Amino acid sequence: MNEIEEERLRVEAINRYLAGESPSSISKSINRSNYWFFKWLSRFKSGDENWYKSLSRAPKNPHRSTDQKLEDLIIAIRKRLEETKYAQIGAVAISWELKKLKVNPPPIWTIDRILKRYGLTKKKTKSYQKKGKVYPEIEADFPNKVHQADILGPRYLLSKEHFYCLNVMDVKRHKVKINPIRFKNSDSVVRALILSWQKLGLPSFVKFDNQQVFYGSDRRPRWFSKVLRLCLHLGIEPVFIPLREPWRNGEIEKFNDSWDKKFFRAQHFESFNHLLSEAENFENFHNDYHRYNVLKGATPNEFEKRSGFKPRLLPPGFIFEEPDYLKEGRIHLVRFIRSDLLLNVFGEKFTLEPSCQYEYVTATIYVKEQVLRVFLFGELIKEFKYPIPKRE
Repeated sequence: MNEIEEERLRVEAINRYLAGESPSSISKSINRSNYWFFKWLSRFKSGDENWYKSLSRAPKNPHRSTDQKLEDLIIAIRKRLEETKYAQIGAVAISWELKKLKVNPPPIWTIDRILKRYGLTKKKTKSYQKKGKVYPEIEADFPNKVHQADILGPRYLLSKEHFYCLNVMDVKRHKVKINPIRFKNSDSVVRALILSWQKLGLPSFVKFDNQQVFYGSDRRPRWFSKVLRLCLHLGIEPVFIPLREPWRNGEIEKFNDSWDKKFFRAQHFESFNHLLSEAENFENFHNDYHRYNVLKGATPNEFEKRSGFKPRLLPPGFIFEEPDYLKEGRIHLVRFIRSDLLLNVFGEKFTLEPSCQYEYVTATIYVKEQVLRVFLFGELIKEFKYPIPKRE
């Protein structure tokens, strides 16, 4: 019932009362409570000519939950952070700045509300839509269990030189290693991974997307890349996310966006050497100062210090000698199986059972046993022989 009908009903009820009908009879016939009737009778007796109209429910004395001085300070901090190279500008960073000023900060949601009222927030848009399927994610429940690695580029400098950048993040700590490289080849990527693991420590798993430099060649799918051989040599299990689903490496993708907007596009680089020095500055700034809600407001280095975590670092003088024959290890591929029931393993196709249709499976190559095992919902459903050739 709309407001006009409600007002008509109120007037009708009072007119019937004035004509001698009892309140209980009126309330029952129009399906309203006695409380409702006496409320509007009281309004009628007040003498207000607009007694039958609803009153505004807005607060009579609206007030701010934070005083104006604190709001002004929050806005001033936000503007200062926007002008600070590489700095975060969100509510968590502002809260930390208030603490450094010995000011008791309001809740994070209050800071967000203030920023929104002053038009200082941007609406986030979803970059993907979930399929609503069970995904076999590896939980990063302790530091260096899972690293995510990704290559950006090519990008171009003022000198017209091009370069790539391999960024690596420990998902639990959110600590990163930035590695600008001149060429996107296996030797450059291997060197970058070695540098990353000399700083971050060795992970149990490292997640890659499906760029060919990570796995090798579609023409010779079992002729594993130097990158895979490095991982297996160090006891690290590579994990390849589904094809065309970059959000499955979401943490490094978010960092890459920050790298692109706050670092690469925020300044000019005269040369590759200039880029290298600035990349190290940005990396150190991130690890020292960038605060994450998932770390309860701590920076990556603060989290590492508080947790007492001591990474198992790759030695500084480590040199990788590529083995001719792989002895052991596991390589994992997560794949979404479509109507053709085909599993793509580095370009090689395997036919699966109908139960896998429109589901995510994990295909794991067991190097020692030389078999390919396929898992659905954590259960083994199929096994293929998978002989791995020796290097010539």
